[in-house]
Amino acid sequence: MHCICDRLALSEALQVLQNIIGTNSTLPILSNILIEITETKELALTATNLEVGIQFKLDAEIKEKGTCTLPGKKFFEIAKGLVGEKIEIEVSSDNIGVIKSGSAVYRLMGLASEEFPRLPRLDKVNSIKINEKDLKDLFRKTSYAISTDETRYVLNGVYFIISKGEISVVATDGRRLAMVTKKEAVEPDLEVGIIIPAKTVHELMRILTGDNELEILFSETQVGFKKDNMLMISRLIEGKFPKYEQVIPKSSKEQVQIDREKFLNLVRRVSLITSMKSNQVKFRFNDGSVTVTASNPDIGEAKDDMSLNYKGNDFSIAFNPVYVCDALKSLEEETVTLELSESTLPGVIKADDTFTYVIMPMKLK
Repeated sequence: MHCICDRLALSEALQVLQNIIGTNSTLPILSNILIEITETKELALTATNLEVGIQFKLDAEIKEKGTCTLPGKKFFEIAKGLVGEKIEIEVSSDNIGVIKSGSAVYRLMGLASEEFPRLPRLDKVNSIKINEKDLKDLFRKTSYAISTDETRYVLNGVYFIISKGEISVVATDGRRLAMVTKKEAVEPDLEVGIIIPAKTVHELMRILTGDNELEILFSETQVGFKKDNMLMISRLIEGKFPKYEQVIPKSSKEQVQIDREKFLNLVRRVSLITSMKSNQVKFRFNDGSVTVTASNPDIGEAKDDMSLNYKGNDFSIAFNPVYVCDALKSLEEETVTLELSESTLPGVIKADDTFTYVIMPMKLK
C-alpha cells in the first residue's frame, strides 16, 4: 500500500480514532488502526474497541492499493508532530509502515489486517437528519445523569426516543432523572426507542464540534452517526428502559422562578464545605428568599442566601449539591422553575418547556 494525503486532515482523523482504542492484551490488534484504500480510491482509517467503531475516509493520491494496520496512538503522535503539508504512507508486504513528511522518516511495525474486526453493516435501517449542534445539546443536558452502576446495565446509557415528530433523550441513575425534548424534529410517523451506551454518547460529544447536518441510522442492534467523511457505529444496550414517566411528578405545591446562574453559584459556594461522607445541602424557602446551609462534622458549616419571588409557607428540603449543580450548569436559560411539594418528595427543575429534571431529596438532618 502506498499513498500521499494531507497531513492536517490525517492528524485530525487520527486524533478522534485514537480516543477509542486502548491496550488489550488478548486482542492487541485493537490497539491498531486499520488503513486501507477503498474502491473509490479514498484512504479509509478505522478504529474499534468492539463496542464503538469509527471510520474516516480521506482524499489521497493513490500510488498502490493495499491494506494494513498500524499502532494507533503512535501513528497519531507522529502525524501531529510533523510539519509538512503532506504525509506519504507506504506499507510493505511484511506490514512495516514507512511514514514520510519533509525530511522526516518513521518506520512502524504493523499487524496483518485480516485479524482486524470490521465495522458491522447497518441493514434494515431507519434514519433521521439533525443538526450536530442540536444533538450535542440533547446529550449535554442529560448525559451527566447516566448511571455508572454496571449491575443496572439498561441505565448505563441514554434512552433516545423518536415519537410523534419529536426527539426525547432521557437518562437516570435512580437518584435523579434528566429529560430533554426537541419538538417537531422528525417525520411524525417514525417511532424509535433505543438505549445508546454512555461511552458512545461521551465520544460523540467530543466529535460534534460544528454546526453541520448529521445523519443518524438505526437498526435493531446498532446505531450509526454519519457526518462529512466520518461514520461512527455503536452497539445498543439491550433491554427495556424503565417507565420514566412514572417518576415525573404530575403536580407540585410550590413553583419558584429562580435566576439560574445566581442559584448555581450559591449552591456551589455552600457545597464547598461538603464531602463524600457529608454531601447534603439544605434549602429553606421563606417569604422572599432561600437560605442554603451545609454542615460537615469534620470541617465546619456554611450558610448563604439569595432573594427570590417566593410567597409560600416556610419550607425546607435537602439535596445532594452535585445533582443540583449538574442540571443547572448544563442549561443556558437565565431563569429556571423549581417545583416542590414536600421534603420527602422529589423536586423538579424545568427550563424552556423542553427540559425536565427530577431529583430525589435527602433525609433532613
